Amino acid sequence: MNGRRNPDHAMGVITLVTVIILVLAVLLGTEYVVLSNSNRDHAYRTAMVLQDQVRSILETNERKENALVESLKENYITKAKAVAYIIDKIPGTEMDIAELIHISKLMDIDEIHIFDTNGKIYAGTVPIYYGYSFDSGEQMAYFKPMLEDKSLSMCQDVTPNTAEGKSMMYAICWNDSGERMVQIGIEPLRLLDELRTNEVSEVIANMPAYEGIEIIVADRLSGEVIGSTVTRKQGRPLKSLSIDADALDLESVSTFATTVEGERYYCAVQGTDDYVIAILQREDNVNRSIPTIMLTLLLYLLLAVAVITYVVRRMTLHILDEHNNANTDALTGLRNRRAYEEDMKALAEDPRRGELIYMTLDLNGLKAANDALGHEAGDEMLVAAARIMKECFGPFGELYRTGGDEFIALIFPDDGQLKQAEETFAQRMESWSRRHDRELTVSYGVARVKDEPELSMVELAKLADERMYQAKSAFYRAKGRDRRR
Repeated sequence: MNGRRNPDHAMGVITLVTVIILVLAVLLGTEYVVLSNSNRDHAYRTAMVLQDQVRSILETNERKENALVESLKENYITKAKAVAYIIDKIPGTEMDIAELIHISKLMDIDEIHIFDTNGKIYAGTVPIYYGYSFDSGEQMAYFKPMLEDKSLSMCQDVTPNTAEGKSMMYAICWNDSGERMVQIGIEPLRLLDELRTNEVSEVIANMPAYEGIEIIVADRLSGEVIGSTVTRKQGRPLKSLSIDADALDLESVSTFATTVEGERYYCAVQGTDDYVIAILQREDNVNRSIPTIMLTLLLYLLLAVAVITYVVRRMTLHILDEHNNANTDALTGLRNRRAYEEDMKALAEDPRRGELIYMTLDLNGLKAANDALGHEAGDEMLVAAARIMKECFGPFGELYRTGGDEFIALIFPDDGQLKQAEETFAQRMESWSRRHDRELTVSYGVARVKDEPELSMVELAKLADERMYQAKSAFYRAKGRDRRR
């Protein structure tokens, strides 16, 4: 009957929703853990690649520096030999400071020093150095092998000179006769600029910036940061950045999570002969894609749930349709005789039984319409009559098609509602007839339980049926027609 609820169905829906929420929570939680672990592993792999790049750059720069130094040494030795040749060819030049200064300018050198066979300076462009010898400090002692082998030519690396501390390179050779050694001194500005550019701090500072990634290079011996993509961290002890190189195996890559200045980082550390290279990646930056992925996954899961729900609903509706089809009249959509009989049995337990109004309704002139206009026209009249019945009496109960043109209504309106429904019913039937230029009328009989409390349901139905036939006979008499036509 209309208005009955199924608590089992509601509980089933609640259970299904709860299960879906739990499954989604488990799936999303599992996916979050998987994504976090995957991102962390990817961060460590990225760090290893960056470590290789840093190590390669540092090694390349060192090779470039070494190659540049060797190139300059060869060039400076050649210049020293050229000065020695000039002095040999111009007698007296060795003691002429002005001429030596002129030669130094022509040769683009800064200093000329002339040593005797004992390794002592006796002439040159800088008189304050006269008297210095190979025994005058560690820098000068570098050239002592010249005293043992006159075929030697030597050139120092960039070294602060003993007297002034300027960064100089000194090249020395014997003259052809072996009577003296000629040394030139050059402040290698190009080399110094190159070395300054290739310092670890400059190299690291000029590396491409990667969002959320810091590159740190520390001196392996002292543990001091000598290069960093974050300038303020340069010069600090590596341990102040929560990286204890002494506790790590620097021969392989050590990976771990740590907190630096309140930020969580994934850290990868590896050592070389001279350096400790650390790659730090902010955890929030590594995992920034997770919310988007989780949202996308949630949307896909919700879509999957919607599809599954749709499929389940369709299957449920299919089952309900099959059930309803067994209780529904195919032509009019009203409930059929089987449903009527089931509901009549249920009325015995219905607390509203005392308010029941039993109506028997029968379509007038259906046979005549079928004979004159065809069964399609007759079916159209049946459908129209059923729709109007449903609109007018349906809100108060159920309607049934129990035969060809026979209908029954089991409804529970009050007197005012019934009167209004009957008036509306008559108006809509008349309106349909005018629109289709075809008469559509229904005769019906009404029996109330409260008016006939002593009658059984069968007797009440019989009474309503009798009253319907009386109304039908009156209709045909008024029309002057045979009701069988």
